[in-house]
Amino acid sequence: MAGGSGSQAPPQSRRRVTSAGGVVLRERAGGKGLEVLLIAIKDGRVWSLPKGQVEPGERYPQTAIREVREETGIETKVLAPLGSIRYHFTVRDDGIQTTVTKEVHHFLMGYVGGLPRPQKEEVDGVDWFPVREALRRLSHQNERDAVLKALARWDMKAPVNATHHGRV
Repeated sequence: MAGGSGSQAPPQSRRRVTSAGGVVLRERAGGKGLEVLLIAIKDGRVWSLPKGQVEPGERYPQTAIREVREETGIETKVLAPLGSIRYHFTVRDDGIQTTVTKEVHHFLMGYVGGLPRPQKEEVDGVDWFPVREALRRLSHQNERDAVLKALARWDMKAPVNATHHGRV
């Protein structure tokens, strides 16, 4: 019975996805430190940084600004690159087991305006959190690391940003 269906591995495929997003920071009211913008996904079980797929012809900073606006309703500006992370996960596409390699380009982003409003199709919630609470809520270590990197960059850039001359 060579070639019987019982001994065959299920069909598999691979896919690459490139996304961009960021760590959006703003000063808390009354000068009481910083807040981080987070989104809730997967029925509110996962807290994450806003991010999304790069569209054809877009540069990573453009994607980051667009995706934050679409997912959260918040207008931002890119202040500095924070590097990228890469991870893998498996999904089923029409019964085919697909290994996805996702690369996310993160940016330090400053708040420009708007009120948090989740994108109904993809996001369950969005809100500002004090840094310590944001670090506790984030579901993935690589995103906590991005926040810590953003905080270090924010501290380095603060005098430049205060005069509105800094641009990356």
